[in-house]
Amino acid sequence: MTTTNHAIEVENLVKDFGRTRAVDGVSFQVPQGQLCALLGPNGAGKTTTIHILLGLMLPTSGAVRILGLDVGADRTAAVRRTNFTASYVAFSWRLKVGEVLRVFSDLYEVPDPRAAIADVVRIFRLERLLDKPVHSLSSGEQTLLGLAKSLVNRPLVLFLDEPTASLDPENAFEARRILQSVAAERRMTIFITSHNMAEIERLADRVLLLSKGRLVADASPGALRDQYSASDLEEVLLQVAREERRT
Repeated sequence: MTTTNHAIEVENLVKDFGRTRAVDGVSFQVPQGQLCALLGPNGAGKTTTIHILLGLMLPTSGAVRILGLDVGADRTAAVRRTNFTASYVAFSWRLKVGEVLRVFSDLYEVPDPRAAIADVVRIFRLERLLDKPVHSLSSGEQTLLGLAKSLVNRPLVLFLDEPTASLDPENAFEARRILQSVAAERRMTIFITSHNMAEIERLADRVLLLSKGRLVADASPGALRDQYSASDLEEVLLQVAREERRT
């Protein structure tokens, strides 16, 4: 498996849970700087795939590399160059926002944590929240904190799971703008999964579509709509879900 210019490489990935095969021979490569979405109906294997990419779960078989590093053998080195956030990420409610960012900058061994924290605070306009404890934040503010945390180590690969689920439309639009801007500026790869198909349409250069643990399509959002003769990605997923029920 080659590593040239690929941020993520997955080859013949298989994950079994007892007699159930959650991921069934999935292979793909994501070039550096691409915004790639992983979509599929519930139970398609999306979360399992992401957990394996993050090194949180071992595959039954297959190979996974992040930035040329084998995730199983070099997980610590790979994690330092990546980050992750999701709508369900929880922080210690007793900590203040500034303290949360400091904790994560220490976990990722950020060389200049003060400058790194100041950078993400500026990007997400969190100045007024720095001294607020997590328990006093709204769900939207906690989402912004999660996004800020995910950039504190200047990752080369960023994994996002429902990143703007708790944001109102205005803040969600701004968060997407920020992510696209940072990705372009730093040539950062973004690997995202979301139930918000409009968000994927706006963000993703490419969509990987899973069904019953298998990769059934790999195309740009527009090409995927054409492939399924659909008006939008939501209709694509509805078609895939119906096909699953028939088989």
